[in-house]
Amino acid sequence: MFRPVLAAAAVLAGLTPIVALPAPAAAQTIRDRQWYLQTLDVAAAHEISTGAGVVVAVLDSGVGSHPDLDGQVIDGISYAPGTGTSRTDNDGHGSAMAGIIAANGGTDDHLLGIAPHAKILSVRTGTGSKSLGRTNIPDAIRWAVDHGATVLNLSEGGKLERGGEDAVRYALDHDVVIVAGSGNISAFAPGTGVIEPAAFPGVIAVSAVDRTGTVWDGAIGGPEVVLTAPGVDIPLICAEGGGRVAGYYPTSNGTSNATAVVSGAAALIRAKYPQLPARDVIQRLISTADDAGPPGRDPDYGYGRLNLIKALTAHVPPTAVNPLLPTAEATAADPDTGRSGSGLSSGAWTAVGVGCVVLVLASAGVAVVSRRRNT
Repeated sequence: MFRPVLAAAAVLAGLTPIVALPAPAAAQTIRDRQWYLQTLDVAAAHEISTGAGVVVAVLDSGVGSHPDLDGQVIDGISYAPGTGTSRTDNDGHGSAMAGIIAANGGTDDHLLGIAPHAKILSVRTGTGSKSLGRTNIPDAIRWAVDHGATVLNLSEGGKLERGGEDAVRYALDHDVVIVAGSGNISAFAPGTGVIEPAAFPGVIAVSAVDRTGTVWDGAIGGPEVVLTAPGVDIPLICAEGGGRVAGYYPTSNGTSNATAVVSGAAALIRAKYPQLPARDVIQRLISTADDAGPPGRDPDYGYGRLNLIKALTAHVPPTAVNPLLPTAEATAADPDTGRSGSGLSSGAWTAVGVGCVVLVLASAGVAVVSRRRNT
């Protein structure tokens, strides 16, 4: 899934929605579907950090109401035309990304975020409706930086209006980590290449991998790719808005999902090392990544697959400059990883599960029904 802000609207399309799950004993829980929690050893990561004290701005379609986001969301600002606040999400994409980053967990029938104690600052850049107008992303970046965000999640992009690269530089100059998706092939014309703002120097451009660690064939690759993270067969929260009721999408694919995973990882690092500059957060992420594809950085995997535990625990020497900027000097290989930190550096959703599975709490347990979301 990805939300292109200068292309088609974000939609969920694919399989028939789930009408009812099997009997409780045979049911696959939402937590069961979160296969990447085991792949990244998130339980062990949460023994080290949960993201407490970190504000992650989600620049997207807004963040709606959902039990798994109760107490997690800060009402920010809406740059979208018409009525609505930053907590209005008639598209569903922004809420889904917020859930991957910071859903508060609870029972196995609820989504657990990568950084469940981080706060989400909702910055609504658009409605998700078809448009070739402004992205509002440059203004949104500056606003989020000025209002306390230390990590920016941009699971959206395209060709930004003038001022996009300046806004990115503004965020970098204010010690903010920017994570953005490389884009989905289905949402852009062939040969588009990694989209903006992921293509800008200094940004962590993220592509997606599947359960086997193989780069997703629907992801846009290119020399700007920095990291890969799980983005295939990912369950999502389905927040209220646009005719939807609170529930879940059983599965979806896209670089949006992988971007949110890396944003959550950045939040964990910033909470674990609160004095660490953004450039060193980035250095941790890229120097501890598990190399994949051709040796070294490549257009599909970037520096490799996210290794969450290493990023939180490895000895990583400090760097004087953002390693993703053209001016970055080559750094010595980390003795713990053998990797060098040097280098340069959403929307149609590609989804295979449309069922927004509604959770109805009852005294006897949790009954699960569903409803197709409006597109």
